[in-house]
Amino acid sequence: MFNALILAGTKEKGPLETAENVDNKALIMIDGRPMIEYIVDALNNSKNIDRILVVGPKNELYPYIGKKVEEILNPGNSILENMEIGLNFFNSADNLLLLTSDIPLITPEAIDEFLEICTKRKAYIGYPIITKESIVKKYPETKRTYIKMKEGIFCGGNIVFFKPDVFFQKKELIKELFDNRKSTWKYAKILGLKFILKFLFKTLTLEEIEKRITNIIGYNSIAVMVSYPEIMIDLDKPSDLKLIRKCIER
Repeated sequence: MFNALILAGTKEKGPLETAENVDNKALIMIDGRPMIEYIVDALNNSKNIDRILVVGPKNELYPYIGKKVEEILNPGNSILENMEIGLNFFNSADNLLLLTSDIPLITPEAIDEFLEICTKRKAYIGYPIITKESIVKKYPETKRTYIKMKEGIFCGGNIVFFKPDVFFQKKELIKELFDNRKSTWKYAKILGLKFILKFLFKTLTLEEIEKRITNIIGYNSIAVMVSYPEIMIDLDKPSDLKLIRKCIER
């Protein structure tokens, strides 16, 4: 079994929060329910998830999800601090699924597929990817960030599997990778000059990235090819919210 940690501790109030009259993006209402509740429900219906922890504003979140999760812990001042708050709650030996709070289309099936692949491949860190073709086929109107590899064009997701021990040993590097998850150029810089050149000439392979990240971190790190684009549909802009509402409210 796996534990799940949802990061919902954003303190900055952006245009979406202002437009929707909420202080936290996780509380944006979709069909009468806050966005984060859809994620919690998907986790509770997964056959692989045991305990669910949320790091976010407890007073605001508790009325909606307080009885559906094990605990809600108030956030710190950064993503790294919020991750550490959550990880200190769990046993460091437990397997963990980290999720952002803005992917309400995610399903139990998507969660289970991802975790089962991570388990099968004996991953210490697992990051989901999917082909552009798969996203466009199901959600043609969505605009995502893509990276062109030798094998094709891919999009990364908004969940990460890892073993907590890895985080505490490689905390700063993991934070850098997490913060730059949507910047393909910054990822290439982390990987090194050889990978920058291969990235520019579109000859970089998924296997090469896996091996390089594994060497940098020191633990088996994998790109997990998933079949559910819902993992990639996060809420960053008004067009995302329009799409998500359309999908949920229909």
